[in-house]
Amino acid sequence: MSKIYVRRKEVGKGWRYRAVPKTGRPPQTDDSAKYHVRYRDAAKKYVWSQPYDTLEDARKAAAGLEVNAQAVALGLTVEEFRGRANSHRTLIKSAVEHFVSNSKKTKKATTAAEYERNLKQFVTSPPMSKLRFLDEVNKQTLCDFRDYLTSEDYEPRTLHNRLLLVLIFLKASNVKTGFSLRKDLPAYEEEAAVPYEPAELKKLFAVMDDEEKLRYRFFLGTACRMQEVMFAAWKDVDFERGVYHIRAKAGVFAPKKHESRYVKMNSDLVAALKERKKHAPHGQQWLFFNSGGKPEGHFLDKFKRIALKAGVNCGHCTARWTEGRYPIRPIDVSCKTHPVCHHHYLHRLRKTCASNWEASGVPVRTIQYMLGHKSLETTQKYLGIANLDALTDKIDAAVSI
Repeated sequence: MSKIYVRRKEVGKGWRYRAVPKTGRPPQTDDSAKYHVRYRDAAKKYVWSQPYDTLEDARKAAAGLEVNAQAVALGLTVEEFRGRANSHRTLIKSAVEHFVSNSKKTKKATTAAEYERNLKQFVTSPPMSKLRFLDEVNKQTLCDFRDYLTSEDYEPRTLHNRLLLVLIFLKASNVKTGFSLRKDLPAYEEEAAVPYEPAELKKLFAVMDDEEKLRYRFFLGTACRMQEVMFAAWKDVDFERGVYHIRAKAGVFAPKKHESRYVKMNSDLVAALKERKKHAPHGQQWLFFNSGGKPEGHFLDKFKRIALKAGVNCGHCTARWTEGRYPIRPIDVSCKTHPVCHHHYLHRLRKTCASNWEASGVPVRTIQYMLGHKSLETTQKYLGIANLDALTDKIDAAVSI
């Protein structure tokens, strides 16, 4: 509760604050006295108001200051705070904060950060600009958000994933909108699991230096995801068995689904790693590190630059590119001149490795385990597409005329 004090100068004591009783006679003052209100702010801490010339002015302000502080603490206007109709409604902002907070406890840091970033885009988008409460979000809101993303030239799959996250958030918040996954979410063409052809790989590796060759041979020989390579440590490599143990690193990395696994490596890769270990800096725990000694985190960017250098870009892809000069302005560029080709990405190395395992007779269930897939159906998306260059004789034999 707020309380009013009078600040006055007392003989022999200097300036003093004296509480003004709510009932009864107020303390005697002179013309130099000022009245202050002491109240709790939005953080529940006691603070002092500005000075008021009269007790009446201070009393009028006291009621409003505390109500205003309580409203600010909830992210409401005073009118909304006082309105009984809003007392049990949930703010969109609060619901998002709660959802992101829970995500940080159950998801990887990068996933939770992506959730937070994408939901912020949703909350600040034009269709949401006039909405404050969660129960105001409806099917039309989501349709408008879908159309907004379309107008911003998002690719169909990205657009699909952004809307899917919003639906997951709304479901977790017990909000039903009637927005249909099948009818209202935009369709997108899912790329088939196409491995690299030997000729493409030969061109890519021809322009790599020795360090790059080992890094991308590791991707190609283990079918690991980027972070699984990024946080590969020497203690995870069993040279006797020729296996790489994918496991959590406290505070920095956790495998997908939080499950560790082993991947069998080919003998040439094991031999190359043994040689690398001989020259590894003393005390360096990571297999691949940057100039600062920390885990390398730019495998994808560097791979796309290698593809451009190798001359294997398709020449038709375009992307938004930010030039490193002032003023910084994003421009649209072509993969003819920039490392932005959509056909070259690390996951294709993973797909190539899985396809090679299958072609060599590795059991599908073993491939599923080494890929870290929960479902055999997911694994099958990586398999079944043969090396097209090796099919020439069979395709020629299939000609009927």
